[in-house]
Amino acid sequence: MIFSETDMPDISRRSLAAGVGLLAGAVAVPAAAQQLLAVANAPKFRAQPLTLNPDKIKWLSAQSITEHHAIYAESVNRLNAITEQLAQIDFAKAQPAEIGELKREQQVVYNSSLLHELHFECIGDAPTSPSGVFAQAMSRDFVSLDRWKAEFAAMGKAVTDGKGMVILAYTPRDKRLINHLAADHATGPVGCVPLIVMDMYEHAYKADFAGDPAKYVDGFVQMVRWVTPERLYREAIRV
Repeated sequence: MIFSETDMPDISRRSLAAGVGLLAGAVAVPAAAQQLLAVANAPKFRAQPLTLNPDKIKWLSAQSITEHHAIYAESVNRLNAITEQLAQIDFAKAQPAEIGELKREQQVVYNSSLLHELHFECIGDAPTSPSGVFAQAMSRDFVSLDRWKAEFAAMGKAVTDGKGMVILAYTPRDKRLINHLAADHATGPVGCVPLIVMDMYEHAYKADFAGDPAKYVDGFVQMVRWVTPERLYREAIRV
């Protein structure tokens, strides 16, 4: 799920960062040097390739999947643009309204990128079932897999405005699994670890199920690639 990294390819940038870092330990760093360091340290985000073969997914068309992935890649590009723009701002002199607008959009595209990555990782090509400790947790918190499927599907079918995300998440505080319905990319479960994401934005299903998104929901729920939430759950409970 990690799709970001700090990208500083230029030796001069690395030298600058190291030099300013050493200087910071002894004296105050001049504003101009701080600005250069902020730009040098700005992270670069990269769109992750699909981990599935679109041609093997029979309940969604390959064209729909690849076009959806292109939309996700655009979000990553926008995230990079905003992050770079913020790094170049002198916050002591900038208008608060400008900063606020950029930070709000940054949150939206950052969340969108992460949620889309998990959505694609959860698309399966054949019906399977959860196993191991994750299967036990599903039974504990939802009584049965069928009951979880019914709730998750009902939440997806409740989305009638063509936007939102249905999320199965693990809550470390309560040590339980819970389904969430996020109205958009700016909202979501606080302090939770997403395990399954079903994208309910219209672009996820319009090409194949324009008049009947319920069929898209049923297809997703029946074809979840369970190895993804199983792995994420095991990682979450070890933290």
